[in-house]
Amino acid sequence: MSSTFGGIQQATNSIGAARYGLEIVSQNIANANTPGYTRQASQQATVDAVAGVPTLYTKPAGPGGVQITGTARLNDPVLDARSRTEHARSGLADTNAAALSSIESLFPEPSDNGLSEQLNAFWKAWTPVANDPGSQAPRSVLLQRAATVASTLNAMSTSLSDVADSATQSLTQGIDAVNSAATQLGNINGQIAVAAATGANANSLMDQRDQLLDQLSTMVGGVATINANGSADVVVGGQSLVSGVTVNAMAFNAGTNTVSVGGTAVTLVNGSASAFLSTLVTTVPAYQAQLDTVANTLAATVNAGQAAGYDLAGNAGGPLFGGTGAANLSVIITDPTLVAASSTPGGNLDGSNALTLSGKGAESTSADALYTKLVGNIGSSTALAKQQQTTQSSVTASVDALRTSVSGVSYDEEVSNMLTFQRSYQASSRVLTTLDDLLDTLINHTGLVGRG
Repeated sequence: MSSTFGGIQQATNSIGAARYGLEIVSQNIANANTPGYTRQASQQATVDAVAGVPTLYTKPAGPGGVQITGTARLNDPVLDARSRTEHARSGLADTNAAALSSIESLFPEPSDNGLSEQLNAFWKAWTPVANDPGSQAPRSVLLQRAATVASTLNAMSTSLSDVADSATQSLTQGIDAVNSAATQLGNINGQIAVAAATGANANSLMDQRDQLLDQLSTMVGGVATINANGSADVVVGGQSLVSGVTVNAMAFNAGTNTVSVGGTAVTLVNGSASAFLSTLVTTVPAYQAQLDTVANTLAATVNAGQAAGYDLAGNAGGPLFGGTGAANLSVIITDPTLVAASSTPGGNLDGSNALTLSGKGAESTSADALYTKLVGNIGSSTALAKQQQTTQSSVTASVDALRTSVSGVSYDEEVSNMLTFQRSYQASSRVLTTLDDLLDTLINHTGLVGRG
Protein backbone atom coordinates (compact mmCIF):
# COMPACT_ATOMS: atom_id res chain seq x y z
CA MET A 1 0.00 0.00 0.00
CA SER A 2 2.79 2.39 0.87
CA SER A 3 4.36 1.73 -2.53
CA THR A 4 1.11 2.65 -4.26
CA PHE A 5 0.68 5.84 -2.30
CA GLY A 6 4.36 6.62 -2.96
CA GLY A 7 3.65 6.30 -6.67
CA ILE A 8 0.89 8.86 -6.32
CA GLN A 9 3.35 11.25 -4.70
CA GLN A 10 5.89 10.60 -7.43
CA ALA A 11 3.34 11.29 -10.17
CA THR A 12 2.19 14.43 -8.37
CA ASN A 13 5.76 15.68 -8.15
CA SER A 14 6.29 14.90 -11.82
CA ILE A 15 3.16 16.86 -12.76
CA GLY A 16 4.36 19.79 -10.67
CA ALA A 17 7.79 19.71 -12.32
CA ALA A 18 6.26 19.59 -15.80
CA ARG A 19 3.89 22.42 -14.93
CA TYR A 20 6.78 24.54 -13.64
CA GLY A 21 8.78 23.78 -16.77
CA LEU A 22 5.87 25.00 -18.88
CA GLU A 23 5.71 28.19 -16.81
CA ILE A 24 9.41 28.85 -17.50
CA VAL A 25 8.86 28.21 -21.21
CA SER A 26 5.98 30.69 -21.14
CA GLN A 27 8.20 33.23 -19.35
CA ASN A 28 10.91 32.84 -22.00
CA ILE A 29 8.54 33.21 -24.93
CA ALA A 30 6.84 36.24 -23.35
CA ASN A 31 10.23 37.97 -22.93
CA ALA A 32 11.83 36.91 -26.19
CA ASN A 33 11.99 40.54 -27.33
CA THR A 34 12.63 42.12 -23.92
CA PRO A 35 15.98 43.96 -23.95
CA GLY A 36 18.48 42.40 -21.56
CA TYR A 37 16.38 39.32 -20.81
CA THR A 38 18.37 36.13 -20.24
CA ARG A 39 16.77 32.79 -21.08
CA GLN A 40 15.86 30.69 -18.06
CA ALA A 41 15.50 26.95 -17.48
CA SER A 42 13.90 24.98 -14.69
CA GLN A 43 16.36 22.90 -12.71
CA GLN A 44 15.17 19.46 -11.64
CA ALA A 45 16.75 16.69 -9.61
CA THR A 46 15.77 13.16 -8.77
CA VAL A 47 14.60 12.35 -5.26
CA ASP A 48 16.94 9.44 -4.67
CA ALA A 49 17.67 7.04 -1.87
CA VAL A 50 19.86 7.86 1.12
CA ALA A 51 22.94 9.76 -0.05
CA GLY A 52 26.18 7.77 -0.10
CA VAL A 53 24.54 4.36 0.42
CA PRO A 54 23.97 1.94 -2.49
CA THR A 55 20.28 1.67 -3.32
CA LEU A 56 20.54 -2.13 -3.08
CA TYR A 57 20.72 -1.78 0.72
CA THR A 58 18.30 1.06 1.26
CA LYS A 59 14.74 2.07 0.96
CA PRO A 60 13.85 5.43 -0.60
CA ALA A 61 14.24 8.24 1.89
CA GLY A 62 11.01 9.77 0.72
CA PRO A 63 8.36 9.24 -1.88
CA GLY A 64 11.01 9.48 -4.64
CA GLY A 65 10.37 11.01 -8.05
CA VAL A 66 11.55 14.46 -9.09
CA GLN A 67 11.93 17.81 -7.38
CA ILE A 68 12.47 21.39 -8.61
CA THR A 69 15.80 22.74 -7.33
CA GLY A 70 15.75 26.20 -8.89
CA THR A 71 15.61 28.33 -12.02
CA ALA A 72 18.86 28.81 -13.92
CA ARG A 73 19.92 31.84 -15.97
CA LEU A 74 21.41 30.43 -19.15
CA ASN A 75 24.25 32.88 -19.55
CA ASP A 76 28.00 32.49 -20.04
CA PRO A 77 29.93 34.78 -17.64
CA VAL A 78 33.01 34.64 -19.87
CA LEU A 79 31.04 35.79 -22.92
CA ASP A 80 29.29 38.45 -20.83
CA ALA A 81 32.64 39.89 -19.76
CA ARG A 82 34.01 39.68 -23.32
CA SER A 83 30.93 41.45 -24.65
CA ARG A 84 31.33 44.29 -22.15
CA THR A 85 34.98 44.69 -23.14
CA GLU A 86 34.15 44.86 -26.83
CA HIS A 87 31.30 47.31 -26.24
CA ALA A 88 33.70 49.54 -24.32
CA ARG A 89 36.01 49.52 -27.32
CA SER A 90 33.08 50.14 -29.65
CA GLY A 91 32.00 53.12 -27.56
CA LEU A 92 35.47 54.58 -28.04
CA ALA A 93 35.67 53.78 -31.77
CA ASP A 94 32.15 54.96 -32.61
CA THR A 95 32.45 58.27 -30.77
CA ASN A 96 35.94 58.95 -32.10
CA ALA A 97 34.83 58.29 -35.68
CA ALA A 98 31.79 60.56 -35.23
CA ALA A 99 33.92 63.38 -33.82
CA LEU A 100 36.48 63.19 -36.64
CA SER A 101 33.72 63.01 -39.25
CA SER A 102 32.18 66.19 -37.86
CA ILE A 103 35.59 67.89 -37.99
CA GLU A 104 36.20 66.66 -41.53
CA SER A 105 32.91 68.23 -42.64
CA LEU A 106 34.30 71.64 -41.61
CA PHE A 107 36.98 71.37 -44.30
CA PRO A 108 35.06 70.58 -47.52
CA GLU A 109 37.95 69.89 -49.84
CA PRO A 110 38.27 69.73 -52.76
CA SER A 111 35.54 72.27 -53.37
CA ASP A 112 34.91 75.32 -55.55
CA ASN A 113 34.00 77.24 -52.39
CA GLY A 114 36.57 75.80 -49.98
CA LEU A 115 39.44 77.67 -48.36
CA SER A 116 41.94 76.18 -50.79
CA GLU A 117 40.15 77.74 -53.74
CA GLN A 118 39.69 81.00 -51.84
CA LEU A 119 43.43 81.19 -51.15
CA ASN A 120 44.13 80.46 -54.80
CA ALA A 121 41.75 83.24 -55.84
CA PHE A 122 43.41 85.62 -53.37
CA TRP A 123 46.88 85.05 -54.79
CA LYS A 124 45.57 85.33 -58.34
CA ALA A 125 43.99 88.68 -57.45
CA TRP A 126 47.48 90.19 -57.14
CA THR A 127 48.12 89.68 -60.87
CA PRO A 128 45.51 92.21 -62.11
CA VAL A 129 46.93 94.67 -59.57
CA ALA A 130 50.41 94.08 -61.01
CA ASN A 131 49.12 94.50 -64.56
CA ASP A 132 47.20 97.71 -63.78
CA PRO A 133 48.61 99.17 -60.52
CA GLY A 134 47.00 102.54 -61.06
CA SER A 135 43.43 101.18 -61.16
CA GLN A 136 41.22 101.06 -58.09
CA ALA A 137 39.07 98.12 -59.25
CA PRO A 138 41.64 95.28 -59.06
CA ARG A 139 42.86 96.60 -55.70
CA SER A 140 39.30 96.50 -54.35
CA VAL A 141 38.83 92.95 -55.66
CA LEU A 142 42.05 91.94 -53.91
CA LEU A 143 40.81 93.29 -50.58
CA GLN A 144 37.50 91.51 -51.04
CA ARG A 145 39.29 88.21 -51.69
CA ALA A 146 41.43 88.78 -48.59
CA ALA A 147 38.32 89.45 -46.52
CA THR A 148 36.72 86.22 -47.82
CA VAL A 149 39.76 84.20 -46.77
CA ALA A 150 39.82 85.81 -43.32
CA SER A 151 36.09 85.23 -42.86
CA THR A 152 36.39 81.55 -43.79
CA LEU A 153 39.26 81.06 -41.36
CA ASN A 154 37.20 82.77 -38.65
CA ALA A 155 34.25 80.47 -39.37
CA MET A 156 36.42 77.33 -39.36
CA SER A 157 37.93 78.27 -36.02
CA THR A 158 34.49 78.92 -34.56
CA SER A 159 33.22 75.60 -35.89
CA LEU A 160 36.13 73.75 -34.31
CA SER A 161 35.28 75.43 -31.02
CA ASP A 162 31.68 74.30 -31.49
CA VAL A 163 32.87 70.69 -31.86
CA ALA A 164 34.74 71.05 -28.58
CA ASP A 165 31.69 72.60 -26.89
CA SER A 166 29.52 69.76 -28.16
CA ALA A 167 32.02 67.22 -26.79
CA THR A 168 31.98 69.01 -23.44
CA GLN A 169 28.20 68.91 -23.31
CA SER A 170 28.07 65.24 -24.34
CA LEU A 171 30.70 64.31 -21.78
CA THR A 172 28.88 66.17 -19.02
CA GLN A 173 25.61 64.44 -19.88
CA GLY A 174 27.42 61.11 -20.13
CA ILE A 175 28.94 61.49 -16.67
CA ASP A 176 25.47 62.25 -15.29
CA ALA A 177 24.18 59.08 -16.95
CA VAL A 178 27.08 57.09 -15.48
CA ASN A 179 26.30 58.31 -11.97
CA SER A 180 22.64 57.44 -12.44
CA ALA A 181 23.50 53.93 -13.68
CA ALA A 182 26.00 53.44 -10.85
CA THR A 183 23.39 54.44 -8.27
CA GLN A 184 20.89 52.01 -9.78
CA LEU A 185 23.51 49.26 -9.75
CA GLY A 186 24.24 49.91 -6.07
CA ASN A 187 20.53 49.56 -5.26
CA ILE A 188 20.21 46.36 -7.28
CA ASN A 189 23.32 44.96 -5.61
CA GLY A 190 21.58 45.39 -2.29
CA GLN A 191 18.46 43.58 -3.53
CA ILE A 192 20.52 40.75 -5.03
CA ALA A 193 22.38 40.31 -1.74
CA VAL A 194 19.08 40.01 0.15
CA ALA A 195 17.74 37.53 -2.41
CA ALA A 196 20.89 35.43 -2.14
CA ALA A 197 20.64 35.39 1.65
CA THR A 198 16.97 34.37 1.65
CA GLY A 199 17.09 31.96 -1.28
CA ALA A 200 14.74 34.06 -3.43
CA ASN A 201 14.90 34.06 -7.22
CA ALA A 202 17.09 37.00 -8.34
CA ASN A 203 17.22 36.27 -12.07
CA SER A 204 15.34 39.42 -13.10
CA LEU A 205 17.58 41.49 -10.84
CA MET A 206 20.65 39.96 -12.47
CA ASP A 207 19.26 40.85 -15.89
CA GLN A 208 18.95 44.46 -14.74
CA ARG A 209 22.45 44.25 -13.26
CA ASP A 210 23.93 43.08 -16.55
CA GLN A 211 22.17 45.84 -18.49
CA LEU A 212 23.68 48.45 -16.19
CA LEU A 213 27.11 46.84 -16.49
CA ASP A 214 26.79 46.99 -20.28
CA GLN A 215 25.93 50.68 -20.10
CA LEU A 216 28.84 51.49 -17.81
CA SER A 217 31.30 49.61 -20.00
CA THR A 218 30.09 51.37 -23.16
CA MET A 219 30.12 54.83 -21.57
CA VAL A 220 33.30 54.78 -19.47
CA GLY A 221 34.90 51.40 -20.01
CA GLY A 222 33.87 50.18 -16.57
CA VAL A 223 35.41 46.80 -15.66
CA ALA A 224 32.97 44.58 -13.75
CA THR A 225 33.58 41.83 -11.21
CA ILE A 226 30.71 39.51 -10.30
CA ASN A 227 30.73 38.57 -6.63
CA ALA A 228 29.76 35.20 -5.13
CA ASN A 229 26.32 36.46 -4.09
CA GLY A 230 25.58 37.79 -7.58
CA SER A 231 26.23 41.48 -6.89
CA ALA A 232 28.70 43.36 -9.11
CA ASP A 233 31.59 45.74 -8.48
CA VAL A 234 32.77 48.20 -11.14
CA VAL A 235 36.17 49.83 -11.47
CA VAL A 236 36.91 52.79 -13.77
CA GLY A 237 40.48 53.87 -14.40
CA GLY A 238 41.68 51.86 -11.41
CA GLN A 239 39.20 53.53 -9.04
CA SER A 240 36.12 51.88 -7.54
CA LEU A 241 32.92 53.29 -8.98
CA VAL A 242 30.59 50.71 -7.41
CA SER A 243 31.42 48.27 -4.63
CA GLY A 244 28.38 46.44 -3.34
CA VAL A 245 25.95 49.15 -2.29
CA THR A 246 28.67 51.82 -2.07
CA VAL A 247 28.82 54.22 -5.01
CA ASN A 248 31.58 56.78 -5.63
CA ALA A 249 30.44 59.65 -7.83
CA MET A 250 32.19 60.39 -11.11
CA ALA A 251 32.79 64.05 -11.98
CA PHE A 252 34.01 66.05 -14.96
CA ASN A 253 35.90 69.32 -14.51
CA ALA A 254 35.33 71.39 -17.65
CA GLY A 255 37.98 73.88 -16.60
CA THR A 256 40.80 71.36 -16.55
CA ASN A 257 39.19 68.74 -18.79
CA THR A 258 39.72 66.01 -16.21
CA VAL A 259 37.54 63.16 -14.96
CA SER A 260 37.57 61.90 -11.39
CA VAL A 261 35.96 59.07 -9.43
CA GLY A 262 35.36 59.69 -5.77
CA GLY A 263 37.56 62.79 -6.00
CA THR A 264 40.54 60.94 -7.52
CA ALA A 265 41.53 61.76 -11.10
CA VAL A 266 41.31 58.82 -13.49
CA THR A 267 42.51 58.09 -17.01
CA LEU A 268 39.76 56.77 -19.27
CA VAL A 269 40.98 54.15 -21.74
CA ASN A 270 37.79 52.92 -23.38
CA GLY A 271 34.18 53.99 -23.72
CA SER A 272 32.52 56.97 -25.37
CA ALA A 273 33.58 59.29 -22.54
CA SER A 274 37.22 58.56 -23.35
CA ALA A 275 36.66 59.62 -26.97
CA PHE A 276 34.88 62.82 -25.92
CA LEU A 277 37.73 63.67 -23.58
CA SER A 278 40.29 62.94 -26.30
CA THR A 279 38.38 65.24 -28.64
CA LEU A 280 38.58 68.03 -26.06
CA VAL A 281 42.17 67.55 -24.93
CA THR A 282 43.93 66.35 -28.07
CA THR A 283 42.01 66.33 -31.34
CA VAL A 284 40.41 69.77 -31.49
CA PRO A 285 43.41 71.64 -29.99
CA ALA A 286 45.75 69.95 -32.48
CA TYR A 287 43.69 70.91 -35.51
CA GLN A 288 43.02 74.36 -34.08
CA ALA A 289 46.78 74.89 -33.73
CA GLN A 290 47.36 73.82 -37.33
CA LEU A 291 44.60 76.12 -38.56
CA ASP A 292 46.11 78.98 -36.56
CA THR A 293 49.45 78.25 -38.23
CA VAL A 294 47.78 78.56 -41.62
CA ALA A 295 46.29 81.93 -40.66
CA ASN A 296 49.49 83.24 -39.07
CA THR A 297 51.60 82.12 -42.05
CA LEU A 298 49.22 83.84 -44.45
CA ALA A 299 49.31 87.06 -42.44
CA ALA A 300 53.09 86.96 -42.04
CA THR A 301 53.67 86.32 -45.76
CA VAL A 302 51.35 89.04 -47.00
CA ASN A 303 52.35 91.60 -44.38
CA ALA A 304 56.04 91.00 -45.14
CA GLY A 305 55.29 91.51 -48.82
CA GLN A 306 53.43 94.70 -48.02
CA ALA A 307 56.36 95.99 -45.96
CA ALA A 308 58.70 95.31 -48.89
CA GLY A 309 56.65 97.46 -51.26
CA TYR A 310 55.02 100.85 -51.63
CA ASP A 311 51.43 101.94 -52.00
CA LEU A 312 49.92 104.03 -54.75
CA ALA A 313 51.04 107.23 -53.03
CA GLY A 314 54.62 105.95 -52.86
CA ASN A 315 54.60 105.35 -49.13
CA ALA A 316 55.95 102.19 -47.50
CA GLY A 317 53.29 99.50 -47.31
CA GLY A 318 51.58 98.64 -44.05
CA PRO A 319 50.09 95.32 -42.81
CA LEU A 320 47.13 93.98 -44.77
CA PHE A 321 46.11 91.40 -42.17
CA GLY A 322 45.72 91.94 -38.45
CA GLY A 323 45.07 89.63 -35.51
CA THR A 324 46.63 86.39 -34.40
CA GLY A 325 45.24 82.95 -35.10
CA ALA A 326 42.40 81.85 -37.34
CA ALA A 327 39.74 83.15 -34.97
CA ASN A 328 41.09 86.72 -34.97
CA LEU A 329 42.43 87.15 -38.49
CA SER A 330 41.02 90.23 -40.22
CA VAL A 331 41.74 92.64 -43.09
CA ILE A 332 42.81 95.96 -41.62
CA ILE A 333 43.28 97.87 -44.91
CA THR A 334 40.10 99.46 -46.15
CA ASP A 335 41.61 101.92 -48.64
CA PRO A 336 42.57 100.15 -51.92
CA THR A 337 45.32 102.70 -52.57
CA LEU A 338 47.23 101.35 -49.56
CA VAL A 339 47.93 98.05 -51.32
CA ALA A 340 51.71 98.01 -51.80
CA ALA A 341 51.92 96.97 -55.44
CA SER A 342 55.14 98.85 -56.24
CA SER A 343 58.72 97.82 -55.49
CA THR A 344 60.04 101.39 -55.76
CA PRO A 345 59.26 104.39 -53.57
CA GLY A 346 58.01 107.75 -54.72
CA GLY A 347 54.62 106.99 -56.16
CA ASN A 348 54.62 105.33 -59.53
CA LEU A 349 52.76 102.71 -61.47
CA ASP A 350 55.23 99.88 -60.88
CA GLY A 351 53.46 96.57 -60.06
CA SER A 352 56.44 94.29 -59.52
CA ASN A 353 55.82 93.83 -55.81
CA ALA A 354 52.25 92.72 -56.51
CA LEU A 355 53.60 90.28 -59.10
CA THR A 356 55.97 88.84 -56.51
CA LEU A 357 53.15 88.39 -54.03
CA SER A 358 51.00 86.64 -56.64
CA GLY A 359 53.44 83.71 -56.62
CA LYS A 360 53.68 83.28 -52.84
CA GLY A 361 50.86 80.74 -52.73
CA ALA A 362 52.91 78.25 -54.76
CA GLU A 363 55.79 78.11 -52.28
CA SER A 364 56.30 74.92 -50.25
CA THR A 365 56.05 76.82 -46.97
CA SER A 366 52.99 78.86 -47.92
CA ALA A 367 49.69 78.94 -46.08
CA ASP A 368 48.25 76.96 -48.99
CA ALA A 369 50.71 74.11 -48.47
CA LEU A 370 50.07 74.10 -44.73
CA TYR A 371 46.32 74.04 -45.29
CA THR A 372 46.64 71.15 -47.76
CA LYS A 373 48.66 69.26 -45.16
CA LEU A 374 46.01 70.00 -42.52
CA VAL A 375 43.22 68.70 -44.74
CA GLY A 376 45.27 65.61 -45.53
CA ASN A 377 45.87 64.93 -41.85
CA ILE A 378 42.17 65.22 -41.07
CA GLY A 379 41.24 63.02 -44.00
CA SER A 380 43.68 60.25 -43.10
CA SER A 381 42.77 60.36 -39.41
CA THR A 382 39.06 60.18 -40.22
CA ALA A 383 39.56 57.29 -42.65
CA LEU A 384 41.57 55.40 -40.03
CA ALA A 385 38.95 56.06 -37.36
CA LYS A 386 36.17 54.81 -39.64
CA GLN A 387 38.17 51.69 -40.45
CA GLN A 388 38.74 51.03 -36.76
CA GLN A 389 35.04 51.59 -36.15
CA THR A 390 34.09 49.10 -38.87
CA THR A 391 36.53 46.48 -37.59
CA GLN A 392 35.47 46.90 -33.97
CA SER A 393 31.81 46.85 -34.92
CA SER A 394 32.35 43.50 -36.63
CA VAL A 395 34.15 42.06 -33.60
CA THR A 396 31.48 43.34 -31.21
CA ALA A 397 28.67 41.96 -33.36
CA SER A 398 30.38 38.57 -33.48
CA VAL A 399 30.75 38.41 -29.70
CA ASP A 400 27.17 39.59 -29.22
CA ALA A 401 25.98 36.84 -31.56
CA LEU A 402 27.80 34.25 -29.45
CA ARG A 403 26.34 35.76 -26.30
CA THR A 404 22.83 35.72 -27.77
CA SER A 405 23.21 32.12 -28.89
CA VAL A 406 23.69 31.19 -25.23
CA SER A 407 21.38 33.58 -23.39
CA GLY A 408 18.88 34.62 -26.07
CA VAL A 409 15.46 33.04 -26.47
CA SER A 410 14.97 30.69 -29.44
CA TYR A 411 11.33 30.13 -30.35
CA ASP A 412 12.13 26.76 -31.90
CA GLU A 413 13.92 25.55 -28.78
CA GLU A 414 11.19 26.82 -26.48
CA VAL A 415 8.49 25.09 -28.55
CA SER A 416 10.51 21.88 -28.35
CA ASN A 417 10.78 22.26 -24.57
CA MET A 418 7.08 23.03 -24.36
CA LEU A 419 6.22 19.77 -26.13
CA THR A 420 8.61 17.86 -23.86
CA PHE A 421 7.00 19.22 -20.70
CA GLN A 422 3.56 18.74 -22.19
CA ARG A 423 4.26 15.05 -22.84
CA SER A 424 5.71 14.70 -19.36
CA TYR A 425 2.60 16.27 -17.89
CA GLN A 426 0.34 13.96 -19.87
CA ALA A 427 2.36 10.87 -18.98
CA SER A 428 2.43 11.76 -15.30
CA SER A 429 -1.30 12.39 -15.38
CA ARG A 430 -1.83 8.95 -16.94
CA VAL A 431 0.28 7.36 -14.17
CA LEU A 432 -1.78 9.18 -11.56
CA THR A 433 -5.03 8.03 -13.20
CA THR A 434 -3.82 4.44 -13.35
CA LEU A 435 -2.78 4.46 -9.70
CA ASP A 436 -6.15 5.92 -8.81
CA ASP A 437 -7.85 3.05 -10.62
CA LEU A 438 -5.64 0.51 -8.82
CA LEU A 439 -6.45 1.99 -5.42
CA ASP A 440 -10.12 2.09 -6.27
CA THR A 441 -10.03 -1.61 -7.10
CA LEU A 442 -7.99 -2.41 -4.03
CA ILE A 443 -10.18 -0.49 -1.64
CA ASN A 444 -13.64 -0.91 -3.09
CA HIS A 445 -13.57 -4.19 -5.01
CA THR A 446 -11.26 -6.52 -3.10
CA GLY A 447 -12.51 -8.60 -0.12
CA LEU A 448 -15.55 -8.10 2.11
CA VAL A 449 -15.96 -6.39 5.41
CA GLY A 450 -16.19 -9.06 8.12
CA ARG A 451 -19.58 -9.86 9.53
CA GLY A 452 -20.27 -10.42 13.17
